[in-house]
Amino acid sequence: MTGKITSINRTLQTAVVSFALILAVGLVGLLIAYAYVVEDNVFNRLVNSEASYLEHVYKEQGRVAQPRFPFMTIYASWQELPASVQELHASAPERVEFPTDQSGTLHVQALQLGGNEWILAADVTGFEVSRDYLPRLVPWIGLILAIVLGAAWLLSFYLGRSITQPLAHLSNSFKQSSDTAEPIELPRHLPPNEIGYLAEVVKSSVDKLQAALQREADFTRDISHELRTPTTVLRFLVERLDDTKGLSVQQRKQLREMVARIEETTTVLLALAREESLHTESLGLLAELEACVVSHRKLLGLDDFELTINVPESYRIRANQNLLQLMLTNLINNAIEHASGPMLHIELKGHVLYWTNPVGGQTPENVTETSVKGPASQGLGQGLHLVKRICQLNQWRLETVIEPPIFSVKVQFR
Repeated sequence: MTGKITSINRTLQTAVVSFALILAVGLVGLLIAYAYVVEDNVFNRLVNSEASYLEHVYKEQGRVAQPRFPFMTIYASWQELPASVQELHASAPERVEFPTDQSGTLHVQALQLGGNEWILAADVTGFEVSRDYLPRLVPWIGLILAIVLGAAWLLSFYLGRSITQPLAHLSNSFKQSSDTAEPIELPRHLPPNEIGYLAEVVKSSVDKLQAALQREADFTRDISHELRTPTTVLRFLVERLDDTKGLSVQQRKQLREMVARIEETTTVLLALAREESLHTESLGLLAELEACVVSHRKLLGLDDFELTINVPESYRIRANQNLLQLMLTNLINNAIEHASGPMLHIELKGHVLYWTNPVGGQTPENVTETSVKGPASQGLGQGLHLVKRICQLNQWRLETVIEPPIFSVKVQFR
């Protein structure tokens, strides 16, 4: 966004105060105009009433009577009136109000007496209340305008706090989130209206976008880092094949293992990077464990491996089925490849799933970090790290306990 940035609060205050000022000035002007109109109509009605009286007297008595009010005068023609009045009458014959040379005001009415036009004029200068009292009303009008502007400012201040303040908090939250790439923290108290709904929608959209970007960054990093070692081994073995030296039994076994590891690692990383991995459902933990055991290619080839599972059939968790099976498969792989003896015990206690197997005395402490593995391990050091990533995605707690000769992995679901 380019150009000058303005505050919504200031814009709202300016609009409310300006509208109140225009409305107040318009109403005051309308009231003043109404006062003048009412006053002029009162004078006109008095003149019309007196003209009707004079016509009635002439009709009854046949004479031109004098007006009953001392401020009224009857003239035999327009030529007897002041010259300024004659000029204005000539330019506007329908006009009934005329200013005088002495800053006064005449209200006139033409009437017919005996076939001749007579002019009844009323000098209402001494009765004009509006003109005299208007200077006295100016301070009160100013006070009213000040009160209206003050009330408008208070209203705009209230609207600014109740409407624009949540928007300002949201703007600051979004700005901090964009600067630090952290999840958006919404204000605690949002109004239950369109602003609150908009905030929830925007937060959900931004969080999804940040999660997608983070998955993309993790996937790119993991692909470039974790596949480098097996790719190097494969390149070496291919060179051996190109040199027609052939492969030994150990090298053929290593080739098969590297290809299998690339497949497994790629499967897990792609699952973590997909948007579909966020979709969860209610799953039976024992059924998923049994499915992983039955389909595990390495476990099926081990005749002396002792596996015990103690998980209630009724226990269910909410998870993505693909990620859950990948996690369980990696935990089984970890026990098969790194245990000091062919044994794995799986047991559920409360909401914590325990994986226990024998281990040697040189197991690293931080085995869930990437590329961390024991000195005798032939793997990539990525299995438990991928398990940790899956647990973080599902908000599960992963913990490892090393107490030789026992190694335990604990996954807390709730």
